[in-house]
Amino acid sequence: MQNATAAGLLTGPYHFARPDSSSNNPLDPINEANDFLDAITPYYDTGTHLPPVLDIEVFGFTPPGRQSVKNFVSNWIQDFSDTVYDSMGVRPIIYTGKSAANTYFTDPIASQHDLWLAWWKSSGTANPPTQSDTPAWNTWKYWQWTAEGSVPGIGGDVDRNLFNGTRQQLEAELIGLGTSPGGPTMIADFEIDEGYFGSSPLYSGSNTGIGDASYADRITTKAHEGAASQELFIDGDDDGWFLRHVSGIGTPASPGSNQAFDTTGYIGFWLKTDDEDLSVRLAIDAPDTADRGIAKQVIADGKWHLYEWSLDDDDQWEAWANGDGIIDAATATIDSIQFFGTGQATVYLDAVMHNPLGSLLASTDLPGDFNNDGIVDLADYSVWRNNLGAASEDVIAENGNNSGVVDTGDYNLWRLNFGHTASPSNQATAQSIPEPAAATAMFSLAALGICLWRTGRLQRA
Repeated sequence: MQNATAAGLLTGPYHFARPDSSSNNPLDPINEANDFLDAITPYYDTGTHLPPVLDIEVFGFTPPGRQSVKNFVSNWIQDFSDTVYDSMGVRPIIYTGKSAANTYFTDPIASQHDLWLAWWKSSGTANPPTQSDTPAWNTWKYWQWTAEGSVPGIGGDVDRNLFNGTRQQLEAELIGLGTSPGGPTMIADFEIDEGYFGSSPLYSGSNTGIGDASYADRITTKAHEGAASQELFIDGDDDGWFLRHVSGIGTPASPGSNQAFDTTGYIGFWLKTDDEDLSVRLAIDAPDTADRGIAKQVIADGKWHLYEWSLDDDDQWEAWANGDGIIDAATATIDSIQFFGTGQATVYLDAVMHNPLGSLLASTDLPGDFNNDGIVDLADYSVWRNNLGAASEDVIAENGNNSGVVDTGDYNLWRLNFGHTASPSNQATAQSIPEPAAATAMFSLAALGICLWRTGRLQRA
């Protein structure tokens, strides 16, 4: 688990169920669940991982009495699931085949649990399952589409799986038992796609002085954290221009799909540019009115800088579309990031975030937070890996082990604090963030960017 996490994979535990061993002992599902919890809880106590998975594929046995296999297995799962839920607050994902999903599970089991569907198709991923293929269940969460895949670096056949959503949605599945609740939330990080900022900068009718050559593209040559950011080229008028970079999923952008956040703490993003005379605002919907943050001058020094606004401070907001400059709704969404300037400009955008606890940028009092974003995560490992042997004062400052060099002691600090977030008292605003060289993280579930480890007596894919 530690090595997989260190390699940049999202990980989660996986248990092979044995209801066939429970014929004469009704406590067996509870015993299996507790044995599973004993193995996995330490990992959730010290980090964040994907929800646990329960593999159900043993059905060829005769239940005691006159119960059907369907009722016996479903009752077994209920006891197992209730035990996990009472301990962790989540129910395990059910992994099973298509035929079994439609044969051996009662409606209450199907309605309570997410489905990881094993259904190998000769058409590959071109024809994914629909909800009608497993009508008692909600649409699959994961789909194992082959057991004969290949992955560079692994010999032999490999299971290949898809997650039914975006990378941001996959990361939202991560849970931990020992981390502070309500910490920073990543809204857009551009690691796999452009997420909530996929629309052309020419989309908004509010733009003025914006030429047709303007574009917004995901790139992997620059990043504040992770492996990618968005390059925004503005073909602006020399006499001045205004660009409303609209947030929303789809074409055209659908604001209703935006991620809601509580109107406490801070919201903002990181920018990098060499072009002068630019300013930026953040506009939010709350939800029937729209307000926007006061203008901030964009620093033109080729370094990453944080631009954030406190949702609790009325002085940082101004009235905009039907707004009054006061953020008083319980929740809001991002309407747009708005730029003002003259002439052409290229701006890099990354890590659009909300932190209800305070600033998006923690002070240096968070061991293992090597990129100073307020959370110890995989991006910090990338900083450590890409700067191993370098002078620590140039890379990780006080968040390391103070040995003077980036070394294994810093890695141990990162591992011990993985998943931790900055507390409200440890928040501060900084001027710039160093950019790690060629920082890389792997998150593609389709390319086996998810690691699952099993407990149980059988080790079968």
